[in-house]
Amino acid sequence: MNFICGNKSSEKLSASAKCPLLLCITCILAIDIITMLNTKVTRESLSPYIPTSFSFTPIEKSIYNYTLSTFESFICDNTRIDRFPQTSTTPSNNSFDVYRKNNLENYCSIVPIPRGGWTKATNYTEKDITFVIFTAAVFFHTRATASRDTWISRVTNYYFLSATPYPYLPVSVVPNAGEDKLSNMKKLFYGFQLIYQQQMKLSVSNRQKWFYIAGCDTFILPHHLLKRLDGLDYTEPLLVGGHSGHHTCLGDINPKITVEFPSGGAGFFLSMKLFEMMQPNLTNFVENVWPRTSEISDVALTCLAAQLGVRITRREGFWSHAPGEMLRAHGRARFHKDPEPNGFHYVQPDEMYALDEFYVNQYMDRLISDRNWNELIQFTRRFVSSHYELLRKKRRECTLPKI
Repeated sequence: MNFICGNKSSEKLSASAKCPLLLCITCILAIDIITMLNTKVTRESLSPYIPTSFSFTPIEKSIYNYTLSTFESFICDNTRIDRFPQTSTTPSNNSFDVYRKNNLENYCSIVPIPRGGWTKATNYTEKDITFVIFTAAVFFHTRATASRDTWISRVTNYYFLSATPYPYLPVSVVPNAGEDKLSNMKKLFYGFQLIYQQQMKLSVSNRQKWFYIAGCDTFILPHHLLKRLDGLDYTEPLLVGGHSGHHTCLGDINPKITVEFPSGGAGFFLSMKLFEMMQPNLTNFVENVWPRTSEISDVALTCLAAQLGVRITRREGFWSHAPGEMLRAHGRARFHKDPEPNGFHYVQPDEMYALDEFYVNQYMDRLISDRNWNELIQFTRRFVSSHYELLRKKRRECTLPKI
């Protein structure tokens, strides 16, 4: 079925939508080219197919029987500088080959480079997660926009929590929370109440099962992150993280206890069950229990969980800094022990874009190497759709200078 013209589902197009022939042809050819990218498709490899109406119809053999030639990582192995030649009239350092050489290639000697063997998460999908990002007005045009433009553009459910309205992210406003570091407490605790209220308006089958909390300078790889939930039951009260520290609970908490808390920067999960259990306690905890001079909301949330009888469930891959710093701080053996990081904290906006481009290509490399065409096509469709959705957003939010 033609994705644009043949699919009349209300989730894609209304029944009255018109589809120009040129748009159809362009979309189909673009997907074909991207799907076969790096496979070194030859005339012989297409011989089992005959061209019909701008697509290929199988005659005898399935695409699953393709034999790939020696596989190359699109970023790390294929170092030609003329794959996408820049224009001779307006040369730019933003062209792929120049940017790959000056920026993306650096990660080849820093992060793990798995070549294949990709397996999906078994228990949950991306739609089962709500990503909760706390931010501030000063970061709307930098960190928050970089997050929205990259990994968040390909997730279904997310909230930016802040005290200042900003429709282009968009922001879920937590009234009177403030915008300094102390505001993190109210943004998180009152933000949880706003999110829970919205969840309760949904049917049970449409509610999310997990809530992932992180800062706006955290780069996340959802397809890796989902695997950390394999074997875990969202109907049990669970707090899941990896990069952690220890801190004594503050305020009017007796007896005084020390908890292992998952870092809010690197990110952590709450199951729906724990999310529900916390609701009756959130207002009292932030207003009467926790000191108003403390901004350590991740510790506070862990202390509340401990009062409810829940301690951290540890998982790997929650990294506290950007890749270069992780390699310097921990060494190659430890940093490369897990080849599928969940994400990185303290990532500057420019690096957010670079990491996203690098890991998108790595994910596609692995799918191509495994001949996992179904997942490759699904991801390509999602990437193209989110790309044009993002362009529509930017068209509305960007005002060009007058000429």
